Amino acid sequence: MEGVKFARRFSSRPQQVTEFNFHVDVMQMFSRFRAIAITLLTATLVANIGCSTAPVVIPPSEGSGLGNAMLRRLAIADQVAWVKYQSGAPVLDAAREQQVLARAVSAATEAGVDPESASRFFAAQIVASRTRQEQLIRVWSRGGMLPTWGPLSLKDDIRPVLDQLTSELIDALKVFPDSPSSRNALAAALREAGYTNSVVRAATQF
Repeated sequence: MEGVKFARRFSSRPQQVTEFNFHVDVMQMFSRFRAIAITLLTATLVANIGCSTAPVVIPPSEGSGLGNAMLRRLAIADQVAWVKYQSGAPVLDAAREQQVLARAVSAATEAGVDPESASRFFAAQIVASRTRQEQLIRVWSRGGMLPTWGPLSLKDDIRPVLDQLTSELIDALKVFPDSPSSRNALAAALREAGYTNSVVRAATQF
């Protein structure tokens, strides 16, 4: 009888080992699937950050004209970032920023906009653009999905569009009803377009 009991105990061990191995295999498989899911989710988020390039047209609402122009200017920032990423040029170009700001304020003043208000507004858009560029270049440098644009020229392709947008921004700023609800509408439009809080704060602090 002792021999039979020993044989039964001994014969049950392979089943226990098999069950243990099965549980280990399941846990390992779950861990692998979890790792793959996290990797895919991270890649998707990075790709979305890196590929938000098209200007967004927001529906008519209070302050929508200014919000639309601000969104389009931020979309151009993506192309500026791409040029700088390819060339290795630094994002911050203080001399160029001062030149852009001075020209915008001069044009706004001629159009009847208070120069101090114009200076605050365009300085905010410049900071928002720079913040967006830094975010994109950081994502691309870490292996994020790159845009499909071909070679672009700041002088020939981008700056003429920015000049046109400056005129549109001035026209919209002249009739912008500066109120808490209007500013909230601007911030909401930028967030809805997918911009980060740091970009939204920079663009709306004027």
